Amino acid sequence: MAMSSYLPIETVPKFKKETADFFLKKAKKENDNKDLQSFCIDKALTFISQQDNLKVAADWILNGKVTVDGADLSCELKNTQKYDICKKYWASGDFSLDEKKALRAKVFENDDSDAGKNVQKVLEWSLPDEALKARLWDEITDSASTDSLMEVRLKVQGFWQRHQQLDLMTPYFEKYYATVQKIVEQRDREFAEVFINGLSPAFMAREQDESAFKELLSRTSDDSHFFTLFLKKQIETIDIIKKSRHLCETFRLD
Repeated sequence: MAMSSYLPIETVPKFKKETADFFLKKAKKENDNKDLQSFCIDKALTFISQQDNLKVAADWILNGKVTVDGADLSCELKNTQKYDICKKYWASGDFSLDEKKALRAKVFENDDSDAGKNVQKVLEWSLPDEALKARLWDEITDSASTDSLMEVRLKVQGFWQRHQQLDLMTPYFEKYYATVQKIVEQRDREFAEVFINGLSPAFMAREQDESAFKELLSRTSDDSHFFTLFLKKQIETIDIIKKSRHLCETFRLD
């Protein structure tokens, strides 16, 4: 569970922007330490999701150098960092499809790896499009699907964009609760675990989320079954998130 899950939802964008900016400034300061600089860039990318910082990160790829506040850094982007930037860029609603395709072309111009090919699939499935979400949901939940487990993982990854597409994800929370037990009962364990973990709305920690998981738990009979253990963990996680958010909202410095 991401650290930002424990913050009140309305404060997350500000927290992520300030944390990303902190690591970018730290990277600029450590220009004589390439390893530390790369570490700071890696940490910054964990929190980058807003338009201005995403544009800066995309420019690193397009221009072939990492620049922070006009200063060229000595570190170079690793492929995994390029993938991360590209995935967030494609999931964003702030850039045109042509801009996204241009960035993808630059990232993969000399990358024919299997990892790269998988990332390109995720890109296509991560666009902020309501019709695409509906199609992916139908494909993921189709009991007659012949998709491999890897293909399902990639579709779930593309579909699930809670940080950048929460409005598009929200309608699927109730669908999840209505479908998850059937998935566990009718599909093999590997598929079920990808589905229940990859699409869980527990991070929202609303009253209706807690009630839904408790209702599902009340229908179980095997205390050692993986689904029972999963449901208990989700309920525990929701409780922790609620307490953490309450602490954040009520904490005062004397």
